[in-house]
Amino acid sequence: MQKGTRWRILEHVHRRGQAGVAELVASTGVNPSTVHHHLAKLEREGLIRTEERRHGQGRPRLVCFLTELGQTLFPQGYRWLAEEILQAITTQDGPTRVDLIFEQVGARLAGQYLLRLKGKDADNRLREVEKILTEMGFDTAVQRAPRGVRLCNRNCPVLAIAQRYPQLCAMEQRLIRMLLGRETRRTEYRLDGAPVCTYVAASRN
Repeated sequence: MQKGTRWRILEHVHRRGQAGVAELVASTGVNPSTVHHHLAKLEREGLIRTEERRHGQGRPRLVCFLTELGQTLFPQGYRWLAEEILQAITTQDGPTRVDLIFEQVGARLAGQYLLRLKGKDADNRLREVEKILTEMGFDTAVQRAPRGVRLCNRNCPVLAIAQRYPQLCAMEQRLIRMLLGRETRRTEYRLDGAPVCTYVAASRN
């Protein structure tokens, strides 16, 4: 990403943890409408999320946060740490323990994200699933298919770890199945050499 206004917005939110529009106007030197324009684009790209917060009797204040995908734009040392932890668990307790941990993590993530889907109709649920997975770093596209739904993850934020621990991929598929509420099969797989991971979910009966 070129280091223009959008990058300065991301950088400021990253450093502060959260930021309001007035703060971003002051830090970037552009007007509020330009900030709103950039925020809308960054939110569509899954790099930030926004929420309104009310203080007193005035109008709600828009507050911005980086998503998990947005966080990946900045240097992180998670990969080596995760690999060392997983290797230690494998050495001490065996690969079955790693399988169980990934199952538990996937179930916990699904429980958190299913709250965002509660009460949504079918189309809005699909849009929210697309947004959730994009926030997680998968750059997801969800499309209606003749007999169900096609979901394509165009990025893998954990590819380097998944190459050593494909249990991550099984967790990903279980999570997608739980979010969609449908039986799901993988039709393209990065670890088999495909450029993306694609899933097809059957129509609900």
